Amino acid sequence: MATIGIKRRFLFAGLIAVACILTGTAVCAQDLESINLKKPITFHGNLNLQLEYYQSHGIPARKKDFSWLISGNPVVNVLGVDLPFSFLLSNYDNKFYQPFNQFGLSPRYKWATLHLGYRSLNFSNYTLAGYRMLGAGFELNPNKFRIGFMYGQLRRSTSIDSSMLTNPLYVRPIPTYKRLGIAGKIGYGTQKNFVDLVYFKGWDKIKSLNSKLQDSVLPAENTSIGIKSKVTFLDKFTWSVDAGVSAYTLNRLDSVDTSGSKKVWQQKLMSFLVNDKLSTHYYFAGETSLGYQERKWGAQLIYKRIDPGYQSMGAYFFQNDIQEIRLANNFRLDSGKLNINTSIGFQQDNLKKQKTSTSKRFIGNANINYVPSQKFGINFNYSNFGITNNPLNNSPGNELFKQVNNSVMLMPFFTWINEKTIKNLNIVASYQSLSTPQSYLGSVPDLNTYSLTTTYNHTWIQQGFNANASANYINSKTATGDIMSVGGNLGGMAPVLDKKATVNVSASYLNNFFKGKDNGHTISVTAGVSVPVGTHHNFQILGNYMDNTSKDISVIQNFNELSIQFVYGFNF
Repeated sequence: MATIGIKRRFLFAGLIAVACILTGTAVCAQDLESINLKKPITFHGNLNLQLEYYQSHGIPARKKDFSWLISGNPVVNVLGVDLPFSFLLSNYDNKFYQPFNQFGLSPRYKWATLHLGYRSLNFSNYTLAGYRMLGAGFELNPNKFRIGFMYGQLRRSTSIDSSMLTNPLYVRPIPTYKRLGIAGKIGYGTQKNFVDLVYFKGWDKIKSLNSKLQDSVLPAENTSIGIKSKVTFLDKFTWSVDAGVSAYTLNRLDSVDTSGSKKVWQQKLMSFLVNDKLSTHYYFAGETSLGYQERKWGAQLIYKRIDPGYQSMGAYFFQNDIQEIRLANNFRLDSGKLNINTSIGFQQDNLKKQKTSTSKRFIGNANINYVPSQKFGINFNYSNFGITNNPLNNSPGNELFKQVNNSVMLMPFFTWINEKTIKNLNIVASYQSLSTPQSYLGSVPDLNTYSLTTTYNHTWIQQGFNANASANYINSKTATGDIMSVGGNLGGMAPVLDKKATVNVSASYLNNFFKGKDNGHTISVTAGVSVPVGTHHNFQILGNYMDNTSKDISVIQNFNELSIQFVYGFNF
């Protein structure tokens, strides 16, 4: 028996070592006597299978005739350490595009997290900002230290296949190089007070693309550095900064820049990190805010500037060439029953005077939420965005373009609750307008949209029944004519077979009008059955049918769609 006990201890010590490797932390110091030796490894999570049949007539198919999808979120627990997995497999993937099938895990133990597979990390907004990477990395937060690292593939190589040339229906993507990236973060502090320094580098692997295709696309590289910080002082003040500098080289094969031209400050700052080439461009982007917060009131002054053309291979998209200053306020009154949030500011582009005109934009909004009781509440939102395009001195005219966008929404809601029923009534009224008082750029149409939706929901608690009904009205006034739809929706849910299954049904009807004349209708019907089996299995069948009949096909064509889904879920 002693020999068996010793073997067990060695086995569990080995399992702990594996957990140490997977989590990157010293769990080996854990007391073996405190571990549940009967269940050192456990599993939990879920798996899902989805099969779908789809048909359409009158419009191009939006899905495949038959598709399948398998997804899951299994979690392996090794001696108290969770190792979460996630995966998704389907027949949507093909060899010409970025992979749709992705797998990754981020096991975590105490202050250490390990990243493997497809992961999205955010070190700062202007360096590595959520770009999905296939690779490995870690984040460590011992005491107040903030350390992060990631290395992997940002994009795989794609090229034109001969089968694409013979089939005119194929979308032919531009050839791309395999793109790699590496990022690191080091910082110190807590959630209230911290400072992080971030480094990111991405580059296209030249040999990853056929030499015959290299003339059609240039291999690029990018280095960006950033700082992200937050400081809380005097208990009520908060100052935050998020800034980045990016050096983007359009062609890695360019020769080194020896022109000796005057260097910009970004170039001087990154001189020890970047091998400056003829096609290397430097950019700056950053935002800072100073906030003050009382118990019932707070204010925040925000400034943002992003250079024209700013980009980082570690981020998907930047709204660049903008400078913005805003003042935001928040009020919490009447014991929290009344909440008011406002924001007002100005925004402009053409920061480097590279355009023939400069756009100045007013940005403002207000949100008021008042809930005096459990039975009634109301929400009001207003926003007014204006833009004025003023030309430079060498452009004709004093005012090139104006645009004003107003949006108003009012939403009262009512709730009645007792032991037997729960009833809700929601009303949403909205108005949006886009106007162009003067324009020398051409005819940009005014657009005014009015909508009203009323929804009533009734739930019988003991029986498990639910019924709902809604009425809808929408009217868009455009330069080509008024487009209006009026209709409603009926739906419900009910348990059947002694509550062993649940049936869901809904149907909607919209009568459409164009220029005040009847223009057909749109009908949509959805039905589904859900059957749980035990505590681990669930089967669902879902069907949806849509039919649109139009008298004037210049507005919208006649079409119908049918989809039937079978879904199986397994929880373990």
